[in-house]
Amino acid sequence: MGKRSDLEPAAIRLYAEGKEIPQISAELGVSENSLREWKKRAGSEWDEARAAARRGFVASFEEVGARLRRSREITDRISGDLKSQGDMGAIINGALRTMMYDVLNQITTTDILDPETMTATIDQMNRLALMLNRAEAAAERNRKTAEEIRKQALEDAAKRVVSGLRKSRGASDELIERIRADILGVELPA
Repeated sequence: MGKRSDLEPAAIRLYAEGKEIPQISAELGVSENSLREWKKRAGSEWDEARAAARRGFVASFEEVGARLRRSREITDRISGDLKSQGDMGAIINGALRTMMYDVLNQITTTDILDPETMTATIDQMNRLALMLNRAEAAAERNRKTAEEIRKQALEDAAKRVVSGLRKSRGASDELIERIRADILGVELPA
């Protein structure tokens, strides 16, 4: 009698988690016939526990989805717009987003009042902040380099066009300067 009273709650929990009678029997060391008898005597309790666990799983799954959406919104705000970064910056940024989500998820799913856990979480956040700072600086350098490359390419194109126009001697200096300004995207003084 005492054995059943100790093991039946565990059997109901395992059944609610989706395990079948043979699996529960092997895990708890109780015969399948005994488990079937316990389930029969309990009426609908075992099935209700399984249904409740499934509802809880769906709710938990939806909660994880909501946390993931919130984390993505936060990381999007922190990490900025990927369109302004190069391909490598986008890859690094994506990795950092994943790490940020993992840390945010850990904070929401662990007891951070525990001093050891709190210290580990703070260390993770410090490392993450440092990585984000470095990634942001690298992204800014990439943006500036790309801008300089584009500017130099336009200068080179303008020089080639102006040189060609001067060699043809068919264009006035004023026209040549206007064409050069158009290529560079600058306004000529009035």
